[in-house]
Amino acid sequence: MIFGLDLNVLDWNENVIVWILRMFIAAICGFAIGVERTARSKEAGIRTHTIVCLAAAIMMLVSKYAFGDLDGTLGVGTRDADPARIAAQVVSGIGFLGAGIIFYKRDLLHGLTTAAGVWATAGIGLAIGAGMVIIGVISTVMLIAIQLILHRSIKFIKRKDACLLKITVELTESETITKILESYKIRKFERFKTTNNPDGTTVAVIEAISEYQWTAEELFDLTKTMPFVKSIEKLEEA
Repeated sequence: MIFGLDLNVLDWNENVIVWILRMFIAAICGFAIGVERTARSKEAGIRTHTIVCLAAAIMMLVSKYAFGDLDGTLGVGTRDADPARIAAQVVSGIGFLGAGIIFYKRDLLHGLTTAAGVWATAGIGLAIGAGMVIIGVISTVMLIAIQLILHRSIKFIKRKDACLLKITVELTESETITKILESYKIRKFERFKTTNNPDGTTVAVIEAISEYQWTAEELFDLTKTMPFVKSIEKLEEA
């Protein structure tokens, strides 16, 4: 003791090992979720999900255990502490991080699933930090399974997704554009550029939003039936 101050800054007790273990498990769960997102080249990857889950666990631990040494005279502490007040701010605060992931481009909305995943990852961190380790681990498995399974189209659910196509065509007749619109289910042209070749032919490079979520095989099979299409590329998807 110096000037009445306790210089023992180490708050070691029998629970510290358990808390560190919870933090470690939270980081592993966040890492596992981030691996799946990174494999799909999403905006938030391994580091983001690992940090979010670890930070949420830390905040939950602080919220739940950091005020046990107060005597309750200030309305907080052993008997009057509110272990939910810091954790509650994580739930709302993580929304700002999610909002930065979502963006709108060319009539397509991107990042919603990743933002929801980050929000769920924070919840997993809170659960593990609160001691609900089994719930947190099972939630991690469920979240990864949802990302993997539901990423694929489900046959009995009709989806109205969109994708951006870049099509290079030779304009041989006036009906060519009409055929492109109908065949590729074009909703809107984003870019239309024509070039006149020395041999008298005209080539158009079209970037357009299709109402259908094309697969590579479907695009290949359809393009084979239209010799005036020189190349086609799927740039983005919803």
